[in-house]
Amino acid sequence: MTQTLIRAGWVLTAAPDGAATPAAIRDGAVLLDGDRIAAVGTYADLAAAHPDAPVRGGAYDVVTPGFVNTHGHFSEGLITGIGSQYTLWEWLTALIGRVNPVMTRDKAHAGTVLQGIQLLRSGVTTANDMFCADPVPDEPATPGVVQALEELGLRGVVSFGSGDVDRDFGATPILEEFEALREAAAASRYSTFRVGVSSIGRYTDDTWQEHVDYAVAGGHGVHVHFHEVREEVTAARQRTGRTAIGHAEATGMFQVPVIAAHSVWVDREDRERYAANGVGVAHNPVANGILASGIAPIAELRALGVPVGIGVDGPASNDSQDFLQAMKTAALLARVRDLQATAMSAREAFEMGTIGGARALRMEDEIGSLEPGKRADLVVLDGDSPTLANVHDPYQAVVFVAGSREVRDVWVDGELSVADGDVTRVDVREAVERARPLARQLVAEAGLERLSALTGGTLDGTERP
Repeated sequence: MTQTLIRAGWVLTAAPDGAATPAAIRDGAVLLDGDRIAAVGTYADLAAAHPDAPVRGGAYDVVTPGFVNTHGHFSEGLITGIGSQYTLWEWLTALIGRVNPVMTRDKAHAGTVLQGIQLLRSGVTTANDMFCADPVPDEPATPGVVQALEELGLRGVVSFGSGDVDRDFGATPILEEFEALREAAAASRYSTFRVGVSSIGRYTDDTWQEHVDYAVAGGHGVHVHFHEVREEVTAARQRTGRTAIGHAEATGMFQVPVIAAHSVWVDREDRERYAANGVGVAHNPVANGILASGIAPIAELRALGVPVGIGVDGPASNDSQDFLQAMKTAALLARVRDLQATAMSAREAFEMGTIGGARALRMEDEIGSLEPGKRADLVVLDGDSPTLANVHDPYQAVVFVAGSREVRDVWVDGELSVADGDVTRVDVREAVERARPLARQLVAEAGLERLSALTGGTLDGTERP
């Protein structure tokens, strides 16, 4: 195995209190051995014990675990920054409902590469993604996502979300896309598979149950949207007599690991359902602000022991794929919601972005903290930048001060996916040039010309679906 010593002025491990590895180490270092973390400690001790290991990083850098993006949609990779005048249900009709039928593997691959570059540049090493599109029987689109993640060197938890409530294809083509994605993930180095469930309003009763049964029979985790807006709660109650979360519990979904995106409008009973069933939550503060969905009750969820991670959400709902921005916004919104500066500390937001996200995905034994034996996924923030010239509190420096421009190196599985600020495995210019004509084609095929300057749209935002 090849060993590398990563040096830092601060190593923030995200290890839990009482663990053998301290949560923060000044003048620290991390020893990588192949794809695993071999040791964490002071630089002086590790350099003396491993004098032949090459050293990367510097005396003023900040080293953190790789960030865990717990929710996103690579299917929106070619429609960033469009339609932000809509609230969620308008947005689904005017934008996403038109894009889903015209998705292809080429578009999936190009969009994932484009947005994966941005995730990596902001320190993300694991992305939990739900690709939302209509199923494509002849050439499933989702293997294009897996291919892109392999090329980028980005760890992915991949799923496919498509509903049939206003379509005539039923459950079978969706399950066939599941199988294509599952097989692609099984053959990959970086990806693992989950069952995607878009939201309860997108499914007939039979198809919803078939999704649950498929997940339970295969032992697959589920990635689902719950209670993003109040209207969803009302609609679910009118249809099933229960909230969507209560319906998921009653129909057996919580027999397998579940990560629930958004969870903005969750009452006490549903919060307790999460806690009782070990459901993880993906908090998407920026996207929830853009779509005016509300502020999730993160403090209440965490107080019950619900594992909460942070998500950037999709490139058409955030629209940035900057994880550091999302982590900062999570802390700010918690403070605004409670009008208390103590509502969420920088350290709490940092832990949600690292080990909290890993716990929400049930991956905490492999990723999320810098501890011996775990995957060698870590981020080096540039301590020689003006932004981080003086680190008084390393947690505040990461959450409130640093931006993606400070991300110098990103290691995934012990290999550099970002070096000196840029991705190592794909040509950025080529990715951009490839995406441009596909985006224009997608806009035209989806009938979105009025919303896009790429095809001469007016951009006045006055028309409603």
